[in-house]
Amino acid sequence: MPATPQREHLSRSISRYLVPGFALLIVLMAGLLGHAVWHIDALRARMGDIVDVRNRKIQLATDLQEASYNRHNTLVYQVLARDAFERDENFQLYIKWGYHVGNARTQLKALPLDAFERANLMRQDQLVAQIIVLQEEISDLAARAKDQDARDLLATELRPLNLQYTEVVESLRRHERDLIRIALEQAQQATFRAISLHLSLGGALIVLAVAIAGIAQRLMKRDASVIYAQVSELERAGTLLEHQATHDPLTGQANRTLFYRRLEEAIQHASEESFCVAVMYIDLDDFKQINDLHGHAAGDTLLVAVARRLHQVVRKSDTTGRLGGDEFALLFVGIETDSCADLCEKVTREVCQPVYHDGISLLPACSIGFAIYPRDGVAIDDLLNAADARMYAAKRARKQARACP
Repeated sequence: MPATPQREHLSRSISRYLVPGFALLIVLMAGLLGHAVWHIDALRARMGDIVDVRNRKIQLATDLQEASYNRHNTLVYQVLARDAFERDENFQLYIKWGYHVGNARTQLKALPLDAFERANLMRQDQLVAQIIVLQEEISDLAARAKDQDARDLLATELRPLNLQYTEVVESLRRHERDLIRIALEQAQQATFRAISLHLSLGGALIVLAVAIAGIAQRLMKRDASVIYAQVSELERAGTLLEHQATHDPLTGQANRTLFYRRLEEAIQHASEESFCVAVMYIDLDDFKQINDLHGHAAGDTLLVAVARRLHQVVRKSDTTGRLGGDEFALLFVGIETDSCADLCEKVTREVCQPVYHDGISLLPACSIGFAIYPRDGVAIDDLLNAADARMYAAKRARKQARACP
């Protein structure tokens, strides 16, 4: 049947509106796909910046804490050393760790910094300037055999500055972790908004462009899984860095920073609930001789064994920590004051059991000092100084007992 003019007009109208409309739908769908790809690439680049730059800053801050801690320790050993060669060896290590401190700070300053980071580094500069002056003075006193003056400066002036410096560096690490968390939350929100927008437009256009909408949806789901995988990896990396920054890598015990933080929390809780807290310092005697005679592998075996034994002595509510080198510490919460002597004997018995390494029997010995809150003080420094003094008194008594025929 021949076409009527009305049908020809309708056909021309359909061609005039439907074809351009379908073409517009295709263009919109292409624009939707292009926007999805752009958003995913931008988000991937942003995640890369978070992973690379922020984690780099956290790692440098961690390295800075470690180097500062080791520099302070070598200065302490330099003051305590009786032998001139040992003092010179500690002085060389003191110079080495000072270089690492400067290197970590230089690398931090070379990275892009926000206002908080710049202010933090300026505060570090102020503290470092004071610390260096004190460290040089203490080192000079030690070199001139003025041990008591050097120890007084260590305890009264350098230690508080070091604690301030550690907290400033820790605040930088917290700042970087907070920025990562905020960026991750923003990225997740942006991802969910983008996915919602794309799915909504895809649902509206899917009637006339099923194939195109399906392709776009699959592309978004595929790239969304990549983003979620990156977020999960970043969270795992953050958890690992947090653990590495607060635990000793050899023994797995709390390091100095985490131990002091738990001690501060325990004192705060004890002041509110009116119970006692005990801190115990444990120093392995003649540990350097074991390293010299049998090697560092034997020394590491001994440290791990001692750490495991200390962990078995304490309760789940207590804390064991390795403060560095051959120094350990225990934190007892809710302890009776008259039980500390028995605890010290128990710890001594456990620590002094033989340790076997490659057929060699190692016989560890230790000196222990303790302090009880609030009997020996209500401030952290008072407790630590009391425990430290008792530990060194025990070490001197042990050496004198061995020297007597």
